[in-house]
Amino acid sequence: MTNPKLDLLIDRPSESVPEMVVRRVRQAIADGVLLPGTRLTERELMDLTGVSRTSIREAVRHLLTLGLMETAPSRGVRVAVLGSAEVREIYEVRDALEPAAAELFVRRATDEEVAALVEKVQPKASGEERLRAIYEFDELLLAGARNSLLQATLAPLHTRIHALRSLSVTIPGRREESIQEYLDLAAAIQERSPERAREASHRHVRAAAQAALEAVRILEKKQ
Repeated sequence: MTNPKLDLLIDRPSESVPEMVVRRVRQAIADGVLLPGTRLTERELMDLTGVSRTSIREAVRHLLTLGLMETAPSRGVRVAVLGSAEVREIYEVRDALEPAAAELFVRRATDEEVAALVEKVQPKASGEERLRAIYEFDELLLAGARNSLLQATLAPLHTRIHALRSLSVTIPGRREESIQEYLDLAAAIQERSPERAREASHRHVRAAAQAALEAVRILEKKQ
């Protein structure tokens, strides 16, 4: 007979160690701590994360698959360096999928989720605070859309897009335009208008694509 007082059940962590490494690296890229072109060796990643070589190798394989890292010219890996062609492709996919996510969010999100999303649109937030709020806005949007395939496709793209935002806002007037675009999108979502939300998302993504391409072309000319 099993002793009811004997409890040896081990709680399983929600993430494996490699998954935690991937999440931390993704966040560092999104926050601009790991900039495009930053080279990292296995030893450096082990020292930074405090995990085993086996876990690092598994995490790096996943980061390479996501397109967040690429093989470095010498040894190790580096944060992916995006050229004009890659940026254009990313935004073409974003323009095809993100408006659909906005529409699904309007149709499926709870009132509490809508309120949480709208709260992330902060016109007076500082640069770093605003970037973090936008990142959280994107996460809430995908979660509230309740489409796991759409979320799995857009989530890694959002990390790469977020890394480009620090470049995009260097284009004169882009910061102010982006703030207004998010305000328009939040208003459409708050009004529960799927059509307006989709159109507002389209306008934002296309304007963001134009700014990102302009910023990347400026960088390419300097290289």
